[in-house]
Amino acid sequence: NAVSTTHFRQVGKSVINAVTISLNGGIVRNNLNIAMEAENSESNLYGLYFIKGNSHVDNHTIVDNVKPSCLSNELYKGIIDDKATAVFNGKIFVEPQAQKTNAFQSNKNILLSDNATVNTKPQLEIFADDVKCSHGCTIGQLDEEGLFYLQSRGISKKAARSLLVHAFAIDILEHIKSEPIRNYIDQLISERLEFDIA
Repeated sequence: NAVSTTHFRQVGKSVINAVTISLNGGIVRNNLNIAMEAENSESNLYGLYFIKGNSHVDNHTIVDNVKPSCLSNELYKGIIDDKATAVFNGKIFVEPQAQKTNAFQSNKNILLSDNATVNTKPQLEIFADDVKCSHGCTIGQLDEEGLFYLQSRGISKKAARSLLVHAFAIDILEHIKSEPIRNYIDQLISERLEFDIA
């Protein structure tokens, strides 16, 4: 079990790229809080949770746009199997003085079993009128047409399923700047899928 809390306070024109990865771990809570306190700051938050068994992962993010002309992008993806449960709770605040803010938030989830559960709550609280903000979430299963297509090309159902799950996760892994870390996490995911990506 683990709880992690990370706070960023952006001053000066700065860029934050944060990637949160959760691969099981019993009960896990990730808190990521960003205060954008300087004009023209940028924050990019990416998260991937791939859980199974009876694991539970909570991802809570807060992006507080305090100053004008800031940009935030947030993309969290979940792959939930067996009886695992996940929560995504993302909040974007745009303060009255934070005009010209661009803030985007998305949470996408794939449930791999009938007993898997995800609760997602993307939130915007906007107190300025000259902003571009959006948020959304999706929860679904693997694409049956995609599975069928891959199988019609001679790929087994298990391998087709692994390919689709891996393709779903790769969007997040591409944001890990360190190649050794990115490759290590990619290998862990491949082992979980029992699929060799090499």
